[in-house]
This record gives sequence, structure tokens and C-alpha cells, in this order.
Amino acid sequence: MAIKVVFFQIYCILSLYLVTIIGRRILDRGKGFDYVRHLAKFIHPIYAIGWLGFLVSSILVIPTHPQPLSLLPRFILPCQLSFPLYLSFLILSAIVGLPGIGGLASRKVGPIRLMTRRFIKSGIRRYLRNPMSLGGYLFLIGYAIAFSSSYLLLVSLAGIIPAHIFYLKIYEEKELELKFGEEYLKYKKEVPFLLPRIKKRQKAGKNF
Repeated sequence: MAIKVVFFQIYCILSLYLVTIIGRRILDRGKGFDYVRHLAKFIHPIYAIGWLGFLVSSILVIPTHPQPLSLLPRFILPCQLSFPLYLSFLILSAIVGLPGIGGLASRKVGPIRLMTRRFIKSGIRRYLRNPMSLGGYLFLIGYAIAFSSSYLLLVSLAGIIPAHIFYLKIYEEKELELKFGEEYLKYKKEVPFLLPRIKKRQKAGKNF
């Protein structure tokens, strides 16, 4: 059972790369909002199957089989360290990810309503462009720490997260450029991709 999950998750990761490459090639052949909208009806659901397949299989299997690959050593953290770390990642995941989901849901846009003509850049999206993605990454890392799973930590950091970033960079950002044009290009320049900028505090007074 456990080794089957490993092969399934490898399949999920490879499928994300494949869908991204094929989707981008098709995307480059056309232009205009309607073309992008119709393509999104196919690309986004297909991509979601791979991402959700990886996530759900991890949630279901890792608690009982933290190390599906026995050749990977299991890292053991003391409870005094592992629980605060896990809790920190879980809280950060909720702080970053849930406002991103809520912001889309309240405006009836997002993956379910792919034909939207509205570009959402309010709320947490004023500070980073992909809050839901960052929330998902933090959750996976925290989940790996909670069950001392070096397998999940490795396959997340070296597998599913790079595959998802590849999709965002290669396909989704191009899709948004074609949909919203200069508005998105300006937003892209002003707002960081994944990690919010830490602004330096300005000095209150002048030096004499």
C-alpha cells in the first residue's frame, strides 16, 4: 500500500509538469479573453486533479505510514520542538491561505468560476500574488514535521512545490497577462510572487 502511494505521488508530480507544458503551448497559439477562458475550463480542472491527488494521499497515508520509502531515514524531533514547529506552520498556513480563499469566494471568482472578468488584487493579495499556494506549501511542511516524515518533507520540497511553482510561473501568469493585460503586468511588478516584502521602517526624524 505505502509503495503504491509513492508511485501515485510521483505520477501526480510528473502530470503537473506535463499539463503545464502542454497548456502553455496551447495558450501561446491563441489570444484574447474568450480563448483563454475556454482553455482554462480544461487546464485548471486537470491540473487540480494532480495537486489534490497528492495532497489527499499525503493526508490519508502519512499518519499510518510516515516513511513509505524505507531507505529514507526518519527524522525524530523532541516533542518540545516538533509540536511548536508544526503548530507554527499550521497557523501560518491558515493566516496566509484562508484569506486568499475567502477573498475569491466572497467575490464569486476563482477556479470554480473561470470565466470571471474581474481581477482580484485586494486583501492579502496586496502583499503577495499567490497566498493560497503559500498556505498549501506551509501546510505540507508542517504536516511532515508533525509525523516526522522525511519522505513527505523531501517529496514536498523537491517534488510537488517546484512543480506547482512551475505551473504558476509558466502557465497561470501567462494566462493572467492575456486576460488582464497591463493591469496584471503592473500588479506583477509591484507585488511579490510568493513571499511578502519586509519594508524597512522610515526614520522619524532627520539627522543633523
